[in-house]
Amino acid sequence: MKTMKKYFYFATAAVLMAGCSSDSIVGDNPDFPVNSDLQAISFNSTGAATTRAEYTGAQAAERLNKNFVVQGVKGDGTTQDIVYNNYNVNFVDGTANTTTSNTAGWEYVGQSVHPHATTAGIGAQSIKYWDYSASQYDFIAYSAGTATAIATGTPAAGQVLISAIDASKMNGVKSGGVYTDGAYTVEGEATDLAKVYIADMVTAYRDPIATTDYNKEVEFKFRSLSAKVRIALYETVPGYSVNNVVFYTDGSTAANDGKAHLYTTGSDVFNKKGKYIVYFPTTGSSNRGATDYNKAHLAFEAAASGTEKTKTFGALDYTNKGADKEVAEATGKIYLGRSSNAATFAGNTSENPNYYTVVIPNETGAVLNLKVNYTLVSTDGSGEVINVTGATAQVPAIYAAWKSGYAYTYLFKISQNTNGVTNPSTGPAGLYPITFDAVVTETEDGVQETITTVAEPSITTYAKGAINDEYKTSSNIYVMVNGATLSATNANLYTVTLADGAAQTVNEASVANAIKNGAWDGTKFTVTDANTKSMVVTTADGLSIVTEIAAADAPDGNAITINAAKFTPSAAGTYVFEYVKTQPGYDSGTTLETGTSLKGYYTGTGEVKTRCSDAGTAVVGTTYYKQTTAGEYVYKIIKVVE
Repeated sequence: MKTMKKYFYFATAAVLMAGCSSDSIVGDNPDFPVNSDLQAISFNSTGAATTRAEYTGAQAAERLNKNFVVQGVKGDGTTQDIVYNNYNVNFVDGTANTTTSNTAGWEYVGQSVHPHATTAGIGAQSIKYWDYSASQYDFIAYSAGTATAIATGTPAAGQVLISAIDASKMNGVKSGGVYTDGAYTVEGEATDLAKVYIADMVTAYRDPIATTDYNKEVEFKFRSLSAKVRIALYETVPGYSVNNVVFYTDGSTAANDGKAHLYTTGSDVFNKKGKYIVYFPTTGSSNRGATDYNKAHLAFEAAASGTEKTKTFGALDYTNKGADKEVAEATGKIYLGRSSNAATFAGNTSENPNYYTVVIPNETGAVLNLKVNYTLVSTDGSGEVINVTGATAQVPAIYAAWKSGYAYTYLFKISQNTNGVTNPSTGPAGLYPITFDAVVTETEDGVQETITTVAEPSITTYAKGAINDEYKTSSNIYVMVNGATLSATNANLYTVTLADGAAQTVNEASVANAIKNGAWDGTKFTVTDANTKSMVVTTADGLSIVTEIAAADAPDGNAITINAAKFTPSAAGTYVFEYVKTQPGYDSGTTLETGTSLKGYYTGTGEVKTRCSDAGTAVVGTTYYKQTTAGEYVYKIIKVVE
């Protein structure tokens, strides 16, 4: 038997595969062909920051602070023999191809031995070779980035405590349903944890030999352990502009710091100090092709005082509004923008550019609460103002499950529908509910954007992909009502059109008025304004109740359990979702003389009844009902473009 040695490759990459090595194969198994050209292991790193940009070469190395640590094990999928025991891999610019183990500036041979490797008995870092008697290799890596990593002790400011990588715990260790350990742990303050980079695990398989992963570069994709969050507001109140926005730090305390805030209630919290457990729950050859295959997950173990209930952002930057302003606004850019593209963001500093605030993840999610006061200023030149107090909304936890490497943008839209009050002493809640646009952008694998109305209850809509305030035809649109269970009896769908030159606009309040007061012909409501222009609200088909966001529609390819309504628009236009918060009441019913007008009458059995056409007339043998109490309804406008 002829035995040949063959070097294998490492590389960390983001999207594009780096060039492959020779097809030569070596090992002690005579079933595998060999040839004589030898190639050393080499590393080529790419790293993705929490943006859509991805970095390679020296740019990636700078973000990783020119170092990452790797453990590699080989075996048959159940056994694990350590190959790389917490090896340091270092980048030195200009050294590519100076050794056979360094083709891109990354070197591990002869580098300083990591403290965890020293503890394990490693005296020097040496070159490694593929072993074809092993059927697979698993590789786990991290970079401390610009944080100072320590191997033991308690991390001080600027430091993170990172445990040795232990591939035997790659799937995570649970106790009482809670993760207590994993492949490795990272501990410290939020500002230091945010400097760390993690990577998904990489598995190389020997078989089939024609497409073997062996003797090819092993590619890691690094991403920041942190996430980034920003918030902004805009308004669409006809005849008014909005300024003097004051945020609350909890349900009852208006902030006096001039900054934006989100807060949690109950057991929900924001993470700020403690230990992250990094684990990979979906591994092994049987899971190849699964959307979560080899993905790194994070569980958080809070330190004492390691959580907080309020997240603070910067002050609203009214100068970002640009030219999007009401004609009659007073001079100066001190009002909120009037579209999602000109929203007024909070923050923007050298530490947090582009208005993003760096946060550390919370994969379990937390309900995000916002409460604000603001002032409406008439744009007719009169100077009239209306002060709105205590407008609130909630972003559901499933849309605020912050993950490493994601950037989240929450856009809050203020319309004439507000649940704030204009007289805090007497109420009631005035103009109708604020609506919130919550846009969540996943920075590496896709885009998730949600739009949340702030009502009682809140309504959230979601469809996969970027929407820029509008959804696309043929996309699956999911509608969730916070705190409510949707069914075929309390969820309805309409389309709405409005003639040019109308004296109103399409919004939740105007649609509610059309449905309440418009003429009904059995399929549509029509209300005609003083300009003789009509708004028409028409019933639409295709709404169904679902129990999950399908994997193909989810932002990361993992199905999300949810109670929601779903529809797939085939045509562009404006759609309206109706949630029946309280069903109307009816009398005991009556029969009518043939030919009697049916305007205001209903037919049917059970709780839900069908409204008769205003132009209809009674027929013999039918029982007709009148409403005795009006129902409560909440609406959500959904725009769809081609």
